[in-house]
Amino acid sequence: MLKTQTIHNPSEVAALIRLVEDPDPTIFGHVKDRLIGYGNSVVPNLESSWHLTASEFEYQQRIQGIIQEIRTNEIKSDLQKWKASSNRDLLKGTLIISRLQFPDIDEKFVEEELDKIKQKVWLEINDDNTAFEIVKIFNHVLFDLCGFESSKNNFYSPQNSFINTVLESKIGNPLSLSILYSVIAQRLQIPIYGVNLPNHFVLGFVDEFRTLKMLGFKDDRNVLFYINPFSKGRIFDHNEIENYLRSLNLPFERDYFEPCSNTEILKRMLTNLSYAYTKVGEDQKVRDLKELQVILA
Repeated sequence: MLKTQTIHNPSEVAALIRLVEDPDPTIFGHVKDRLIGYGNSVVPNLESSWHLTASEFEYQQRIQGIIQEIRTNEIKSDLQKWKASSNRDLLKGTLIISRLQFPDIDEKFVEEELDKIKQKVWLEINDDNTAFEIVKIFNHVLFDLCGFESSKNNFYSPQNSFINTVLESKIGNPLSLSILYSVIAQRLQIPIYGVNLPNHFVLGFVDEFRTLKMLGFKDDRNVLFYINPFSKGRIFDHNEIENYLRSLNLPFERDYFEPCSNTEILKRMLTNLSYAYTKVGEDQKVRDLKELQVILA
């Protein structure tokens, strides 16, 4: 597990920061390692130094690199803790990864926005609603009242993957819209979970009471029907997934029909982001994402 230290000697930290510009790569390497060892607690000092040296580009680049490495280490540590936790909360995992792009992400804003949407859905549903009716209410609130849309223009933009930017822009990709949809549903104790299809991501309304079994289905199905948040919550059935897999010449593997784990969702998020950052030439972000992928492997 990655660990960070606290600052015990502010004057030592200040001296180390002054040595960041030393031209000797060996000295700089030692200074960098010492500063990274302090962890997140030294970031404000580094940021202050960065702002005071606006004309010294190389020095700023070094400071920025150290800050980025500290923050990446913190993300890796938190993701390791997330993986080791008992529940692996989906939103928490998503927010950890989002810090790669938004180190100061406003988690309070995210929680407040999710609660507002949850409240709107809660006011519309009642105990007598069928599963289909519940999903239609969800779709009405999310896509009609709140105005969420699919990212059909600039589809591969990294911004479409982060829940904070999706909540701000109301635009998301298949995975981020599915995460938004399922997090709210699960907070309302509605059994809607992610289904990890090849080249796409959808949701399944889980058959908690085994009604399909009672109706005579013999293939041990666990999902009543599927939802496509990228198409404004369109409802579809088991047969459409079969047809989709046929179009890709893929076998009917059980994993394509059943809900996946939150770990698999985060893996998919990392894969999407890696592809998005590759397209825009953000090589360091791609390297950081590969390290996060190793943690979840």
